[in-house]
Amino acid sequence: MKQNSRYKAITICLLILVSILVALPFVWMIFSSFKRIDEFYLIPPKLLPNNFSLENFKELFERGNFGRYYLNSIFVTLVQVVANIIVVTMAGFAFAKYNFKGKRIIFLAILATTMIPWVATIIPLYIMAYKAKLINTYFGLIFAGMVDAFSIFLARNFMQSIPNSLIEAARIDGANEFDIFTKVVLPLIKPLIAVITINKFISSWNAFQWPLLVVGEDRLRTLPLAIAKLSSQYYDAYNLKMAAAFLAIIPVLIVYIAFQKYFVSGISLSGMKE
Repeated sequence: MKQNSRYKAITICLLILVSILVALPFVWMIFSSFKRIDEFYLIPPKLLPNNFSLENFKELFERGNFGRYYLNSIFVTLVQVVANIIVVTMAGFAFAKYNFKGKRIIFLAILATTMIPWVATIIPLYIMAYKAKLINTYFGLIFAGMVDAFSIFLARNFMQSIPNSLIEAARIDGANEFDIFTKVVLPLIKPLIAVITINKFISSWNAFQWPLLVVGEDRLRTLPLAIAKLSSQYYDAYNLKMAAAFLAIIPVLIVYIAFQKYFVSGISLSGMKE
C-alpha cells in the first residue's frame, strides 16, 4: 500500500510539473499581450506587465486591420469545416454500406493520399488554382482544405459498426437513401462528427503555407498571415504579436472546451485500423 501511494504521489507530481511546463508559454503569452514593447527587453524578464494596458489590442484593430483578418479566418475555417463534414460523412457512408464497382480501389487510392506529404501537393494545387483563376479569391483559400482524406478513412471505419439490419429496417419502412443517411445514420455518428470538426477546425485555423501562396491582397489575409506580417527584417513587434496570438487562440480554446470529451474518442478513432 505504501509503495502504491508513493508511486501515486510521484505520478501526481510529474503531472503537475508537465502541466506547468505546458501552460507556462501560454500564460507568458497572455500576460505579454498587455505589455509595452520596452518591457520585452528587460533583464531579468518579468512575467507580469508593469501596467496592464489594452493599447496593443487597440492598435491591432485600428491600425492593423486585424478585424478583417479575424473575419477572414472565421469565414474560411467555417466553410472548410462544414464542407468537410458533408463530404466526409457521405463518402464514409458510401464506402461502409454500399457495394459498387471499384469501391476498394477507390478507397485505397484515397487512403494512399494520406501518405503523401502536404508540401508535395502544393505545386499541383497552385497550378490548378492559377489556371482556374482562383488566386486572390476566397474560394482559392478554401478549396484546398474542403476535404480531408484521413477523415474519410475514420468515417468509413466508424460507420462499419452501424448494424446493417438497422438500415434494412428503415428501407422496409419506406425510407429513401437520403432519409436513411440524415435520420438514421447521422444521429448515430455524433462523436465522429465532433472529432472531424475539431481536427479540421484546428488545421484550417492554423493554415499558413497555402494562404501564403494564393493570397497577395491584404483584404484576403488570414490570422496566421497577419501575425507573420508583424515581423520584418529589422523589427519585431513582440507586443503586437503576443496580443494577436492571444486573440487567435481564443476560438481554439472555445472549441476545445466545448468538445473536450470527444478528444478521447478522437484518439480511439485515430487508432482504428483497416
